[in-house]
Amino acid sequence: RLCRMKVLYPELIPYYLERLIPCIPITLKIVGWSLLFGLIFGILLALAEIRRIPVLSQLSKFYISFMRGTPINIQLYIVYFGIPAILSGFFRMISFDINNADPMFFVVVTYSLNNAGFMAILIKSAVLGVEKGQTEAGYAIGLTRFQTFTNIVAPQAIRIAIPDFQNILVNLVKNTSLAYILGIIDIMGKVSIINTRTYRSVEGYISSAIIYFVISMMIEMLFGFLTKKQKAWT
Repeated sequence: RLCRMKVLYPELIPYYLERLIPCIPITLKIVGWSLLFGLIFGILLALAEIRRIPVLSQLSKFYISFMRGTPINIQLYIVYFGIPAILSGFFRMISFDINNADPMFFVVVTYSLNNAGFMAILIKSAVLGVEKGQTEAGYAIGLTRFQTFTNIVAPQAIRIAIPDFQNILVNLVKNTSLAYILGIIDIMGKVSIINTRTYRSVEGYISSAIIYFVISMMIEMLFGFLTKKQKAWT
């Protein structure tokens, strides 16, 4: 009966916030590792397309389309159940019990793979957004391809990428709200646990929304500061 009541109890929001705030580091841990591995893999995917490497460029396009075109919750289940099945198929003598595995591993892998698809598009667009004349000028003064990229192309590409990188980071933070479906006790995981005791889900969701909103606003403020600094340097 309590769970069907539509009366909102604002006084429960501080109760939720007090218990949800300690879970923020878990969410940030997922974001940090996923951002790092996603960036590394995204660079490789982008290079395959920029250099138009046969086969790899086509595989990269398909991978990016798949990751951008499928829900993250489905990807979580595919990785969670798929990795043990694939490993067991290759190594038939080994049995993988997902019940004893750390769900954080599967969560980070999933978000890294998902984030790589978005990072690849960002990196490709940023690099190709630099005028070809800049590269030709680097070659003209005797710089190698690597020196031209690191000293001329990369700094300009980073400036181009900053606004979209902010959007990717904010979306990554919001998408981590689904990590709880694999048993991660992050912000939403804690909300789910408390809901089973209090039967007050609305206040929990409002509290979690407040936290995600504050984190997103802090990211926007950080990138706003970086953008101002970037304009000052230029």
